[in-house]
Formats: sequence, C-alpha cells, structure tokens
Amino acid sequence: MSYNNEFSISIENVSKCYKIYNRPQDRLKQGVFPKRKYYQEFWALKDVSFKVKKGETIGIIGRNGSGKSTVLQIITNTLEATEGNVNINGRIAALLELGSGFNPEFTGRENVYMNGAIMGLSKREIEDRMGQIEEFADIGMFIDQPVKVYSSGMYVRLAFACAINVDPDILIVDEALAVGDMQFQLKCINRMKEFKEQGKTILFVSHDTYSIRNFCDQVIWMMDGEVHLRGEVNQVTRLYEDYMKSEKDIVTTFEQPVNVPDEQVLTIDSVSTVNADLSYRDNFRMREDILIMVDYTLHKKMEGIVGGVAIFNNENISICGLNTKLDAYPLPNHPGKYTLSISYDDCNLLPGTYFIDVGFFESSGLVRLDYKARIASFRISSSDYIAEGVAYLKHKWTCTNRGAVTNEI
Repeated sequence: MSYNNEFSISIENVSKCYKIYNRPQDRLKQGVFPKRKYYQEFWALKDVSFKVKKGETIGIIGRNGSGKSTVLQIITNTLEATEGNVNINGRIAALLELGSGFNPEFTGRENVYMNGAIMGLSKREIEDRMGQIEEFADIGMFIDQPVKVYSSGMYVRLAFACAINVDPDILIVDEALAVGDMQFQLKCINRMKEFKEQGKTILFVSHDTYSIRNFCDQVIWMMDGEVHLRGEVNQVTRLYEDYMKSEKDIVTTFEQPVNVPDEQVLTIDSVSTVNADLSYRDNFRMREDILIMVDYTLHKKMEGIVGGVAIFNNENISICGLNTKLDAYPLPNHPGKYTLSISYDDCNLLPGTYFIDVGFFESSGLVRLDYKARIASFRISSSDYIAEGVAYLKHKWTCTNRGAVTNEI
C-alpha cells in the first residue's frame, strides 16, 4: 500500500483466537498428538473490519474484554491475527500499556535506543532526538537508571516522549494518559493537538466518553470482539452510555476516577444553590428559579478552561449536563478566585431530590483540572400531584370528533 493512499489503517475480516488449556499437561499432549484437541477456543476478535483515513482521529470505546486492546496490538504488529488482513500506511508510534516495549533491566536511555531501532530509526537519528526526548520526559538522572526502578508516572513520561519524537504518521494511545501528574498530561494533550493539526492519524482508546466526544472525529464501539457500531461521536457515545447504564456497569464520565495531582492548576472550593433573591436554599418549589454557584480558584494561567455542571436524580440518572464550551462562554484565564454560576429559570423538575456534579477541564476535555461528584444537592417540592417522571413538559390536550357515531341494531 502506497503512502499516498487514502487510508492510514485498513483492517479486513480480522479475527484472533486463543487456545485455552485447562491443565499444563494438556499443552504438552497437544504437541504430541496434534490431531486431537486438548484446548478450548476463545475468539477475542471476530471478523473485525474498519478503515481509518489519513488525518482522522478515531476513538475506540467498549467495556473491558470487548477486544479494544487486542485490535490495537494487531495493528501495531505486537500480536498476530489468526485470520484476516492488516494494512498500515505509515510509521506507527503506540502507547498500548504501561511500560510496553521497555526492558526493565535496561536504563531509560538504552530503552530509547532500542525503541528507536524498532521504529526504524538509525543510531544517528535517535541521537539527534535524544535531547528532545529527555526534555519532554523530564525525569532527570533517572534516564540513566534501570527502568525497573521507575514509578508508573516515569514509565509514561518516557514512553510518551519516545512515541512523539519519532515523527510518527499514526499515533495510538490506549488509556496511557490516565497515569501521571496533571502538568505532564497537559503537555501530552498539547502535543496530541499539534499532531491532529498536522494531519496525523490518531487512534485514542478511553473509557472516558467525555474525552472521546471532545477530541475525536468518529468513534468505534467494540462489543464481544466485534465492531458493534461506528459513527458520529455524540450519537455513538450516548448509545454506549445508555447501554452500559442498563448493564449496571461503570460508564459515565461522571463516575471515572480522577487523579489528584500534588500541584493543581484549579481547585473547586464550594458549590451552593440559591434562589432568585440570592438566598441560600436547598429546597425549592416547582417552577422556581434555581441558581447553582461554583466557587473555584485558578492557580495558574491557562487558556480555554471549560466548566461544567451536571444534575442527577436519586437513581443516578443524568437529568441535564451543560458546560461553558457547549454554550461558547469563555472563562477567565488569569490566576484568581472566581464564581461560576448557572441559572435554571422556571425550573420544571418534578418533586424529588437531585444531586450536582461539577467539573473543570482543559480546552479539549481530555484532562480534568478538578471534578467533584455529588458535591451538593437540592430538593424540589410541590403540594400538588402534577405528573410522573422527572420533568414537567409544557403541553396542551385536544380532542376532536373523527366522525359521527351511530348505534345501530
């Protein structure tokens, strides 16, 4: 396949089968008696096909065991497919898992040379990039220490520094950015944005659907080793969230664990609910104006901060999630103490208890600056029985005569 071809990645009818042996001796028997079957087959991938155009950023979602990592390993040629064809157009750099490809006995510098050679770089090319890799990784003297003494954050720093400095045509990231301090995450995201602007192809695997929606052009939903659905990001991720909620699994972006770095860029100080008179309240009448006030501190200058507020009912069903990016409302970028408010006029939520999540993100939504789940709550009350459900919809009843009715014997 030529480099100028339309597609960077082409996967055609790819399947992967693992042989599962119940006992170690069964593996030996299989070698001695190859015509007999001492194993069970587990198909991790089943007839998977998809193509990725040059310059596309594709998200891949799916619950654990759906085949996401397996298909990535086959794309990067660290795993061989049982059936099917894989065509790659360009140089791939991948962060598949923590420390993937590193020899724990080698120093960081030795691993850089080894990974560079695997990527097809000459020793001179690696030496030319070594300074950039050291600067980006920022692990100091540990670059010359065995990788086995590294922390998880140092693994990721060096792995990402290697991946982005080999000038790849295709970048694959599999949950790797979930580890590491916030400053490094922001640095990685900025570089990924640069790659996207340069027309590089990116495969981004994450359980965080909010990140997928904000960064990717399309999304592939993997289920039981197959491509269940591919399409527009918002539509597919919403369907995925609904499915996962019905399965009572951990899904929504609001339930994902959040790393709390030692030095934060932004902190949420408090969240309050008030009425139209700015009186602090946690009990409101139906159709009363409700104002949610979020006090936060911005510790460092940052452009493009996104603030969001989500409301849930007592069954953990999302009622409404809004953020400043959706409404094109810019937030201050200079350090200081601020109050972000959102008003719900003539709130038509039906009586019940409602819970509030508040979060702040960098511009692309891939890194959470601070997130507080169920940080506040409020109650809606009414003396009248009005309707069933969670919200009262404006409506009008009509009844028309569809024709004369006669009673005949």
